[in-house]
Amino acid sequence: MPTPSANARSGATAQPLPLERSTIDDRNREELMRALHATRDALERSLADKEAEVQRAITASADEVAQLHATIDSLRAVLERAEGEREKAVADAVQQAATEIKDLRAAVEALREGLERAEAERDGAIQRAILALSEENVQLKRAAGALRDAMEREHAAHADRELALERQYQSALAQLQTTVRDLRAQLEQRDEG
Repeated sequence: MPTPSANARSGATAQPLPLERSTIDDRNREELMRALHATRDALERSLADKEAEVQRAITASADEVAQLHATIDSLRAVLERAEGEREKAVADAVQQAATEIKDLRAAVEALREGLERAEAERDGAIQRAILALSEENVQLKRAAGALRDAMEREHAAHADRELALERQYQSALAQLQTTVRDLRAQLEQRDEG
């Protein structure tokens, strides 16, 4: 807008005419309307872009959740299989140990019966020897002493054998129990790993 000094220099006022003012207002209105429409279109496009972005994010999130559910189901199945295998391995180890212990007990019993039969046969042989040597008193006493010594040695040897067998049995049983514990610990470590 011209300053008063400029108006004084020009010698006339620079006020617009009513028709010019109306034309200027119409132009300003049209420019404002175009700007408003452009702004509205930009906002609508921005809103559409945002909605599309949100929809893509929702879809991606749903896909990720579905994948996580599938992963959880897969891991649960693997864990259940591992648990079943571990339980089966422990049961097999316990069954094997029980079978081995049963076999060892049967072997010890068979050895004990064999020793009892040997003792019975030995006792019978002693009795027959005593009866056969009954006619000669001196020889009988010597034979009886020798047989008594043999019986004592045999009894001592028999006791030693029984003790050795019992120790072998206890050692084998302890080894089996240790093996079962080690297998159980290994299975638990593998499951935890």
